[in-house]
Amino acid sequence: MKLAAWLLKLGFFLLVLWFALKNTTPVPVRFNSELAWEHVPLIVVMLVCVALGALLGALALSLPIYKMRREVTQLRRSGALPSTSESSAERMASAARQSGAVAELGSGERS
Repeated sequence: MKLAAWLLKLGFFLLVLWFALKNTTPVPVRFNSELAWEHVPLIVVMLVCVALGALLGALALSLPIYKMRREVTQLRRSGALPSTSESSAERMASAARQSGAVAELGSGERS
């Protein structure tokens, strides 16, 4: 399954690379009637738009995430949620094992 995921990622990367190499035609970028850039490669314009969209999307999600974290903290303090006793390192290791990023060692495999 991991091989299929990596092949899918590789295919997507190659598709984007091919698309980028085919869209190098210079285009004019006009911000208003006075400010304009001539001969900007189309792929640069597209990449800037994607990066700007990702940044704006992250900024739009930051406030709701902050509110949810604050609410979870308040619920833990009030006792409505159980507080976690394990350390952050243990939680990160557990999450890494669950995601498949790290294999869990059995008792006979430890060195």
